[in-house]
Amino acid sequence: MNKEAMQQLIADSLSKRLVEDFHISIHEVLKTNLKLDGLIILKKGENISPTIYLDSFYKDLENGAFLDGVVDEILHTYFDARIDPSHFNATSILDFDYVKDKLYVKLINRHFNKELLQNVPHLLFLDDFAIIIRCLLETSAKGNASFLIHNEHLNMWHMDQKALMSLAIKNARKVLGLSLQNIKNVLQELNPNLITDDSPDIPMWVMTNNQKLAGAATILFNDILKDFADIYGDFYVIFSSVHEVLLIPASSNADISFLTEVNQMVNATDVQQDELLGTKAYFYSKERGFVL
Repeated sequence: MNKEAMQQLIADSLSKRLVEDFHISIHEVLKTNLKLDGLIILKKGENISPTIYLDSFYKDLENGAFLDGVVDEILHTYFDARIDPSHFNATSILDFDYVKDKLYVKLINRHFNKELLQNVPHLLFLDDFAIIIRCLLETSAKGNASFLIHNEHLNMWHMDQKALMSLAIKNARKVLGLSLQNIKNVLQELNPNLITDDSPDIPMWVMTNNQKLAGAATILFNDILKDFADIYGDFYVIFSSVHEVLLIPASSNADISFLTEVNQMVNATDVQQDELLGTKAYFYSKERGFVL
């Protein structure tokens, strides 16, 4: 069964379940490093809804899952992720005063996202990256509700890209904070039995934000990089995923070619496609900053 046929089956089944109170649409969505099919279920009278990505449900159908079971899971995902309209009105995003304190930045690989970058305000960074802007609408135990800022938002708010980018970078630090920990502490939190206080120190630090949400953008905080260099000297940076970066002092005798190989190997085995960021290590000089 091809993708178009599965889309039609899913849409028809949802229409029968939800009847006339809902509008159903499926469209292609550009996400970080990916192009996916997004399903929108919009209840009558509402103007915002979560996007449900169908690719995993296609695989379920291909593997023999029953359509009713797949649709049950889609509906569960929808109702679980749906924002209560009493908590949020989508027309609020028309008001820049409402969104201005909710903007933050995300770092993505610019080579993997050329089509996406054609339609969004962005700033190029180093050899491989682009800074984009998102708006964080809601944070809860279920997850975060956010959306990507597109060029039409700039026009709607009568804002220029430079001013919006500057504001979003400041907000990223104010709203999401900063976390810089030695990797030993990070591993100890994940598995206290594997890493103990007596375990040897590891010359590697993990930098992200307090929510571990698009935390690689913390690399834009120049004062933090300078402070780290003042303490540890020159260092290497591995852009390990969109959520964090690794800082490795050059005094650890690490080799940049080896670190690049490690980065690429981990990308191939342990990083999800939509979280891929860097493909090579970078060098940060205490005297000159990033050296390209």
